[in-house]
Amino acid sequence: MKKLLSILLTLALFASLCAPAFADGPDYLSGTPWICSDLDGVVTEETTADVKDNFALAVNKEKILALEIPEGYPFGGTLMDLSLKNAEDIKSMFLGDAPEEHDMRLAYDLFKLMMDWDSRNALGVAPLKEAITPLEAVSSIDELSAYFVNTRDEDELAPLFYTGPYPDSVDSTRYVLAVMDADTLLGDSAEYEKLTDYGAIKKEALTELAGKMLNKLGYTEEEAQQKIDNCLAFETMLAPALYTSEEQQKPDFREKILNYYSLDELKAAQGPVPILEELAAVGYPEAEQYMVMNPAGLAKLVELYTDENLPLIKDFIIVHGVIGASGSLDRECYEWSYACDNAVSGASGMIDDETMFSAAVAETLRWPVAQLYTRTYLKQEDKDRILTLMEEILDAYHGIIEEADFLSDETREKAIEKLECIEPRSLYPDSWEKYSCEELNFKGPEDGGTLWEANRSISAYNIAKSVKEYAEPVDKEKWNMPPTTVNCFYDWSNNTITILGAFAQGGAYNSDMSDEELLGTLGAVIGHEISHGFDSTGAQYDKDGNLAVWWTEEDYAEFLRRNQKMEDYYNAIHPWEGQNLYGSIVTGEACADMAGIKVALRIAAEKENFDYDAFFRAYAGLWLDKDTLQMIYRRINDVHPMGYLRVNCTLQQFDEFLNCYGITEGDGMYLAPEDRVNIW
Repeated sequence: MKKLLSILLTLALFASLCAPAFADGPDYLSGTPWICSDLDGVVTEETTADVKDNFALAVNKEKILALEIPEGYPFGGTLMDLSLKNAEDIKSMFLGDAPEEHDMRLAYDLFKLMMDWDSRNALGVAPLKEAITPLEAVSSIDELSAYFVNTRDEDELAPLFYTGPYPDSVDSTRYVLAVMDADTLLGDSAEYEKLTDYGAIKKEALTELAGKMLNKLGYTEEEAQQKIDNCLAFETMLAPALYTSEEQQKPDFREKILNYYSLDELKAAQGPVPILEELAAVGYPEAEQYMVMNPAGLAKLVELYTDENLPLIKDFIIVHGVIGASGSLDRECYEWSYACDNAVSGASGMIDDETMFSAAVAETLRWPVAQLYTRTYLKQEDKDRILTLMEEILDAYHGIIEEADFLSDETREKAIEKLECIEPRSLYPDSWEKYSCEELNFKGPEDGGTLWEANRSISAYNIAKSVKEYAEPVDKEKWNMPPTTVNCFYDWSNNTITILGAFAQGGAYNSDMSDEELLGTLGAVIGHEISHGFDSTGAQYDKDGNLAVWWTEEDYAEFLRRNQKMEDYYNAIHPWEGQNLYGSIVTGEACADMAGIKVALRIAAEKENFDYDAFFRAYAGLWLDKDTLQMIYRRINDVHPMGYLRVNCTLQQFDEFLNCYGITEGDGMYLAPEDRVNIW
């Protein structure tokens, strides 16, 4: 399915809109303090743009007007260009001869199985029907418990709860067995209290897909609708006890989920729900300690786990199962699944099979594909150059911490200690030994294999691997994301920053960039990732990646006050009249954006004849973006500010920017010193 594309911000969103469609909706031109120039259709030839009033728009206006959202995708811009290049590069690898190495041949076989429509069409929905049959036969809650325990995880339709190893935030060297809530159709539990416009779109699309799948499986229209109604009824009862999306994205969420239970406590808390029994059936040993991420959610599940609710629970599992399996079956199911994605994301048309399935393989067999991608496209000289830049920015970041006037000497010393322990990682791992899939095997199409069987083999392999890794210390040397991912990240648990190979391309990095362009793009991104070690979430972790207090009480109180000021600043911004932002969830990313520019400006100050205009324009170009309306809705609910805000809100914090363009009080980009919110 399209959700497997390895692109930054892989989100399900809605179709591109043009200006005439705005007539029946809100006034999308009423944004304050700037119009939402990322929304497709807002910017026209007549839209005024001046660097003093709206820098993001002034720099990117002509590109916005020329930019078209690519077919099959919900947004366009600089990051999408990186994603499109990445997709084309990965596809090209699969159109050649298969390598001899075991792991890479697996990737090629999986690709061919995805492309084998004759086999997929011949099987139809038979494998899914076979998987549903034993669940339909369950007639009591005790039988349902037996079903969970006796059915292999890879053969279950969909989970009623998640369990498995999770890195322990308090002791990042070990895993703890965690109990997590299952997914709901609408994603955000708040949707079950008040359905939003976006929630209504998701609900309609997903239930339509579920209905078609259930009909194809042999259920009547009435039976299919009853199952969908039962699923939603169960989710509605469960939802009040689940975390909302906003709660999950707040900085305090990492502490909120740290609910440790002894074996006896979990036995008591799980009631009739066979959590420990299923863990044992998978192969996990009994543990002294477990983590229940949402005690209220578990308590609600236990309350609902009754014979009376059995039809609702079974249909919850079946509906989620048929939706999840739809993209892996025959062509008709695949196209239904695709249409559902398009209805939710609004992307029009279909991406060709080769691009879709090569990206899906890169997501499913991440490390075999990553190794071949690295060998084919990435260069040691770029790895070395970027690593040098990362080390330069890490060194310059000392000045950010040393000059932070709200830190005591005690906290400053701890912050510098953490900074000096940050490990930079560039493009790809130095060794591939840790990423081997030698124990994974499945039949390719030449040997009579099917996609359904291959997916189950991969799932079983991943489960067995998790069981094995749980018994060992966390390997902090392993990378969490493969080089094929268009992303960069800071990892709180091992205090590392990583610039992945697929990101360091094109508009984000190339060997022909000037110093100003390099600092305004990849340099600012590197500074951004470093800053995550000291944002509203990273500040909770010490140099070893453990959730621990390393601030004095007074310093941390001031840090939180500054975060609150930033939260209030973003709450006062409106993409259009009546549409709020969630300042409480963006402080981490916004803090990182601002500190990333600040450290880049420190380096710029040391360079002779530095072209600040080129630097600021390069930064604005990095966040060039054109989104569908539902992409905007998703970005509003995301921890990352929208592109135009990442430019304007960030740059107006700095005198270097204001002075470069002669921006003064009364200009749209002016922000008085006392109103600035740059935490560092």
